Amino acid sequence: MLDLPNVFRKPTTQVIHIVAVPLAFFAFVLIYRPFNLTEELRLGSLSFGVNLTLIACVLFGSMLFIRALFYGLRNRINRPVYYFWVLLEATVAALFVALYAWLMARCVDPYFVVVARVYGWLIPILLFPYVIISMALYLTERSDKSAQEPEEEFKMRFYDERKNLKLVVTAASVLYIAARENYVQVVYEEGERVRDYLVRASMRSIESLCEQAGLKRCHRSYYLNPHRVKTLRREKEGVIVAELDVTGQEVPVTKRYYDMLVEVL
Repeated sequence: MLDLPNVFRKPTTQVIHIVAVPLAFFAFVLIYRPFNLTEELRLGSLSFGVNLTLIACVLFGSMLFIRALFYGLRNRINRPVYYFWVLLEATVAALFVALYAWLMARCVDPYFVVVARVYGWLIPILLFPYVIISMALYLTERSDKSAQEPEEEFKMRFYDERKNLKLVVTAASVLYIAARENYVQVVYEEGERVRDYLVRASMRSIESLCEQAGLKRCHRSYYLNPHRVKTLRREKEGVIVAELDVTGQEVPVTKRYYDMLVEVL
């Protein structure tokens, strides 16, 4: 799939990258001293430790800038673009670190020679925190989806205003529920056929049932099953539509509920 798990777009994820990547770099270099960095980072009149600390601060600043930009564009980024973005992020960080090293070394070597040298040791070091963070995020996304998915045999029982049981269906078979004046219309799949049933009840009266079943509100008059959503698209007129995995079944989505729906897809 080309879609990027939503957990990668959350603001807390951006904060994790901004803080964890510079800290991981600082700790790794301080402990292991790879690529002869003990000598490489003796820049100007400052010691290895001071330069390492300042470079970690430069990384923090570059991460803050590019992750803020990422968050602004988060809904346009899919999985392949994200991989490119990470490479771009590391490259921008290398450019800033190289600028620091070049200035501290009093510009003895050409700047892009310093860039190549910095790129050669910075990218392999940054690979570790990026891989670890990505793996943790994928595991978190998988865990969240498992927790959100209702049991396949969970039964939804619909009662009318007089508390008479009118319909029992499995949560997995429900496509959506719509308000129809004094009724709610339950649209569900039975075998290979789509059926609907009108129950004299209000949307408010079924809120708790829908939450238990994992259905999400997408409109003032609609609940839908997020596990049956095939495509979420925005029409030219600005109208948002959720196309379900059954041909011809579509549900409107309002801006008020759009972000909440995206969170669970």
